[in-house]
Amino acid sequence: MKRLLIALLMSLLSLPAWADGHEESNLDLDYVGLIQVQAAPWVGADNLIQDGDVAEEAGFRLRRARFGLKGKAWKMMEFEVSTQADVTGIDLLDAWIGYRLGTEVGLTLGAKKVPFSRFALMGSGKGALIERPMGTTAMAPGRQLGLTVEGDIGDGMFGYAIGAYNGFERRTNFFEGYAHGTALLGNRFTRLATALRVTSSPLGDVGTTMADIEGGDFRLGFGAAGFYNAGSTTTTYGWEVDLHMKVAGFHLAAEYVQDHAAPAEDPTTPLTIPAEIGRSAMAAELGYMILPAQLGLAVRGELIDDNDADETNGDVLVIAGGIQYYWHGSNLRTGLDFVHREELKGQARDNDSLVLQLQLEL
Repeated sequence: MKRLLIALLMSLLSLPAWADGHEESNLDLDYVGLIQVQAAPWVGADNLIQDGDVAEEAGFRLRRARFGLKGKAWKMMEFEVSTQADVTGIDLLDAWIGYRLGTEVGLTLGAKKVPFSRFALMGSGKGALIERPMGTTAMAPGRQLGLTVEGDIGDGMFGYAIGAYNGFERRTNFFEGYAHGTALLGNRFTRLATALRVTSSPLGDVGTTMADIEGGDFRLGFGAAGFYNAGSTTTTYGWEVDLHMKVAGFHLAAEYVQDHAAPAEDPTTPLTIPAEIGRSAMAAELGYMILPAQLGLAVRGELIDDNDADETNGDVLVIAGGIQYYWHGSNLRTGLDFVHREELKGQARDNDSLVLQLQLEL
């Protein structure tokens, strides 16, 4: 099936069918795929998905179903096109073209993740727990259409990414985060946003997975990022700092995110906020891989404040812990997580969750 897809694509590009895998290939293709199926044997009576909970009732959920292609062409071009099934149907997820001049400079044009949060930039199937921190999901801009210039200098000593994107549209509910879109109709109401991220890994690359699934010497990565969006309805800016450490099967990750929003003087749509608002979230995670058994343990704590001017149910402490078993790196694994939420202000709710997930990543 893979060779059939490749042959079809190469025929459209007028490339020789023997190019796949050949040393002089103009085109090198690979799959993009992720299937995550969840079973929730027990959930709280007050669970709501729009409030960040993974399930509302005991039962099953198809958390993610993605498929696409990625590859390189003519040695300097990179690309990816992928789709994801959701409640509205099948939508584009990533769709971008990249041109790389070397490790120091690369340009990417299209829809992909905005360079902001470490937890958000890590793949959905690469975490040490089933889900990302709730605060990250709520406050990271996610995928947007735009242009990114990025690179790495000194073999990880300094990394950067700077870009301009279609503006970020905040959903009304804090835990639902930003609206992600490939902007097939262009930038209509949000104006342009800019983002900058800098990173450093002075003691070696920390890798693409949150857990230290292979063990090894001490590695450290840290970063900082910010964005600004002077939207026609809402002006928003945010910043974050993060770190990620690994050694001998242990990992530690931490992140602090803060953003502010204020209504525009003359908003173009009624979907604005009534007054200036600030929000913040802090997460810290610790885990250990039992090697070579490929069994991972992790626990994470979060403090979330969805409005720094009010003390409400949006002031939340979240404790998540779980166990993961890895068959083939992070590509095939199963995990069992328990999530406890504690409303620090306002009214307490029964919204804990126990979730089992099976994951296949291509």
